[in-house]
Amino acid sequence: MAKKPKFHCDIRASFATAFRDWRVKNNIPLKKIAEDLSLAVSTISYWELGERFPSGRNFEMLVNYSGVPPCKLFCIMADKCVPAECLLAMEHKPRPAKVTNDQLLVPAAPV
Repeated sequence: MAKKPKFHCDIRASFATAFRDWRVKNNIPLKKIAEDLSLAVSTISYWELGERFPSGRNFEMLVNYSGVPPCKLFCIMADKCVPAECLLAMEHKPRPAKVTNDQLLVPAAPV
C-alpha cells in the first residue's frame, strides 16, 4: 500500500490560478494571448480553467511570452518565491553573523 503524501498540491489548479492572475493583472485578453502564441482561444481558456495543461513546448512559449518564472506559475506560495538569479546574487553578499527567519523569506519582485 502506497504512503499517503503529507502535502497535497493540485498542480493544475495552482497553474490555472497563477496564469489567470497574471493575465487579469496585465489586462491581456485570452484572444490576444492565443493570437500571439498561434494557439486556439479554447486552448488558452482550458489552461486558465484548469481543464488542461500546456504541453512542454506551449509552456515554454508561455513562460517566454509572459516573462513569469516557471516556479511562479506552479507555486502556491509564489509571493515567497525567490528567482534563481536573486539567489545567485545573494551568494556573493556577506552574510550577517546571525540569520533570522525574516531574512530567509526574501520577497520576490512583482511580476
